[in-house]
Amino acid sequence: MADHWRELVTTAMLGTDRRDPPPATGPLADVVADALRSAPSERMLDQVAACTAIRRAGVLPGPPVTRLQGPDVDDRPICVPAAVERWHHITVSWPVLEDEWMSTLIVNGWRVAPELVPSMLQRHRTDPVRRARAEVACGPLASWLVGHLPELDARSTRTTVVPESLGELPDLPIAPGLVPLLAAPGSESGAALADLIGTGELGASHRAVVVNLLARVRPDALVSIASALGTIGQAAPGYGLASVLADLATTRHRMLDELSR
Repeated sequence: MADHWRELVTTAMLGTDRRDPPPATGPLADVVADALRSAPSERMLDQVAACTAIRRAGVLPGPPVTRLQGPDVDDRPICVPAAVERWHHITVSWPVLEDEWMSTLIVNGWRVAPELVPSMLQRHRTDPVRRARAEVACGPLASWLVGHLPELDARSTRTTVVPESLGELPDLPIAPGLVPLLAAPGSESGAALADLIGTGELGASHRAVVVNLLARVRPDALVSIASALGTIGQAAPGYGLASVLADLATTRHRMLDELSR
């Protein structure tokens, strides 16, 4: 059959107008019934179809392979889809919130959705603390995936993160005059920020420190702060900054809500 197939391939390359297909012999001749096909091209196609079926039927299965061992079981529930989308959003728009996203997820007993694990490991290859936190959040799937994809392994010296520190957030620089707003009620901190930004006392040059403030302000103040910042009109000098900060406050509020238990 292998020899006959090679002859058919040669005939196909030359064309049936230059060479007739090889005559079928044995059981193949009974299958294709060449006498019923007057044109060489028709006889050729009949033989190709029959030979293809015979060759496929003669293929034997290969030796059994060892079944791929999956990762260890992680009993923690997977974070909700909204939290997955939020992670993508904050890593692009508000990376200052990612530490809190990760810490809140871990402390509240969630685990990272499997589709996020490769991106998260890829993102945190050089920072030992964030890498350790990411591995805890991803669970056994992290080490299993690194075993199959070494390019996802950490590039930094590994460090041990004790469970008590998983909820700790890194300190962010905040202007001394804004520090009292960290613990103030939302109605108070929102009104104060709206006044400072609306009058231009806090402008674009202060964006970094105000962003840090909203990333660490008490969570129950976020809705009031976003609402107060939304009252600043377009004619005010701080309208652009207020809009950006209102988005940050709203994003952080929704992030914490999605990861609540």
